[in-house]
Amino acid sequence: MSAAAFVDSFITSLAQPADTGHLARLDTVDFVWARSGALLDADSLGALLAAQRAARKAIVLGTNEVKLTPLGPHAVAWSGIVSGVVRDSLGAQREVRGALTLVLRQDGQRWVIAAGHESVRPFDDAHEATSALPPRR
Repeated sequence: MSAAAFVDSFITSLAQPADTGHLARLDTVDFVWARSGALLDADSLGALLAAQRAARKAIVLGTNEVKLTPLGPHAVAWSGIVSGVVRDSLGAQREVRGALTLVLRQDGQRWVIAAGHESVRPFDDAHEATSALPPRR
């Protein structure tokens, strides 16, 4: 499986609350995930995903502007824009949009996520720089 297909399968799995294979996709030895000003290890991210599963939350995301950057013979950085919806067990949903960066390491014939960083905010069509400009006269 290619690195891009691996990431697609990971993102698709987030839409399936019953999917329990998230930890198998993580490099459990040296894994780190940056989220909301905190660094999570594999167990902490696994617990977060398990809590979302228990609450029957589904995260349905699409990707664009994907870039793959080789980091060596067995590693690649995946970066892209993610957007979609988060649905709870009652069907309520909210839109999300942000950036996602993953460092993937090849472990034999499979890929694992060695590190990740998310910068996801509520969906907003206006770019932050636009709203910071003074009004035109």
